[in-house]
Amino acid sequence: MTMEQIKIGNTLVDYRITYSSRQKTIELVIDLESGFTVKAPGSMSKEEVAANLRRKTSWIIINLDKMNEVIRNETRKEFVSGEKFPYKGKHYRLKVVQVNEEIVPTLTFTHSKFIAHLPVSVPELDYPRIIQPLFIGFYHEKAEKVLNQRARMYSKYFEEKPSLIKVQPLKNKWGNCSKTNQLRFNWRVVMAKMSIIDYVVVHELCHTKYKDHSKAFWNEVQKILPDYEERKEWLRVQGDLLKI
Repeated sequence: MTMEQIKIGNTLVDYRITYSSRQKTIELVIDLESGFTVKAPGSMSKEEVAANLRRKTSWIIINLDKMNEVIRNETRKEFVSGEKFPYKGKHYRLKVVQVNEEIVPTLTFTHSKFIAHLPVSVPELDYPRIIQPLFIGFYHEKAEKVLNQRARMYSKYFEEKPSLIKVQPLKNKWGNCSKTNQLRFNWRVVMAKMSIIDYVVVHELCHTKYKDHSKAFWNEVQKILPDYEERKEWLRVQGDLLKI
């Protein structure tokens, strides 16, 4: 099984290819567990598989959209052991540990999983009420560090420097640049992979030079991120999934 990509419009779609001598025709499978899988005859080359996919782009987009809609409408997180939570583009499992003494609930990240420590007296029904704010605090803290660091790194491209960089909840926005070049970022963006975080940062930094979305503005974004359209499209399609 190998991982490949196909570009549909401005969107890069990942898919896995499995080859089998028993497979007579190409078969496309999209599901929640394995994502997008292409089952191909053993004699078919990668180029032939790609050519087949290019003829079926409408089917691929429609069914990927359906799968994402299912994910968006999933039952809310229960915040129990085994659930996965995103951070910088990867998903990590949560482990809930309950201890006998009356401790203050905490959440730690070990670079392989999240661990929530709770008193044993807390019933599972109350996990969301207690653990969700801990996750929000974690994301907010990490977003402060990551976004400030990336903003400093990309500021070298601009004469005007941000007068403020702040992380906060932003309804229906990933970032905002004020008339006085105060940059505000949505803490949820730290759930995304770094290339997307960088796109959001560069987008707002370009607003320190251009306060609109004119051609000059997008040309400025492209100077720094030549593939910005793919990043922008990823955020448009996948952004709703960056939530807890």
